[in-house]
Formats: sequence, structure tokens, C-alpha cells
Amino acid sequence: MYPSQLYESAATFIIFIVLVRLRQMKNLQGKIFWFYLLFYSAARFFIEFYRGDPRGWVIPEVLSTAQAIGIPAFFLALFMLLRKKSPPSPSSPR
Repeated sequence: MYPSQLYESAATFIIFIVLVRLRQMKNLQGKIFWFYLLFYSAARFFIEFYRGDPRGWVIPEVLSTAQAIGIPAFFLALFMLLRKKSPPSPSSPR
């Protein structure tokens, strides 16, 4: 059995350090939440393979509930980070 709780704690601490660094970058303002969702869902997906306790399965013995939630969360975060913002529309004179 693996200490998956320690793995998750370590992963969350590393994510925190990375997010603090990213927060200092001006061009990433407003994207910190999406980075958190991206990193945490990826970490949780892989850590779930090492859990030894019984949990819910979406596909028995293959894909846990947390992994099934993490997959769309990862791709949503990736989409939100990669999407291009449309330029602000010029204000029309009234």
C-alpha cells in the first residue's frame, strides 16, 4: 500500500509554490484558477492509481470517479488557458 495522502499533500504543496510564482507574472493575471484546476486534476488523476482504499468506479478497476471528473476538468482548464480573448470592441459614439 502507498501513502497516497502524502503524495497528494506533496503535490498540492508543489502546486501552491508554482501558483505563487505564476501570480507574480503580470501576463497571467486572471488565469491562476485555471492553472490550479489544470495542475490539480492532473495530479489527482495520477495519484488515484496508488490509492489502496475502496472508492467508486466509473469503469471497474480502471477509472475511478475522481479520475473521471479530473479528465474533463483538465481539458476545460486547458481550453480556458489557450483560448484567445477577442479584442475589446470600440465604443460607439452616441
